[in-house]
Amino acid sequence: MTTSPTAGQHWEQPSFDSEPARPYVTGPVFLPVVTHVNVPAPTQEEQTLRSIRRLVFPIALFVAIVTGHWLPVLVLAIIVSSILKRQLVMARIRRLQLGADLR
Repeated sequence: MTTSPTAGQHWEQPSFDSEPARPYVTGPVFLPVVTHVNVPAPTQEEQTLRSIRRLVFPIALFVAIVTGHWLPVLVLAIIVSSILKRQLVMARIRRLQLGADLR
């Protein structure tokens, strides 16, 4: 904005041609490398743990409804689910390390 003593303030369009055009990328350009990682399929242990973990909360809800003891059953379900999740994570890490060792 500029101020003129007679006209007050007025807006002027900035000049976009004042700066010379520059290339966006300078220097050598590296293309991304596409790699294929061979990861072994989940083991039977992983699949079993995953199936059990999926059943923990439905079974806990059923037991809580039948027995009427909501809090202990749901706390136990949360603890069992977290233990199973940790076991699944450790099994996945072992599987990925095995896949990295095979390369």
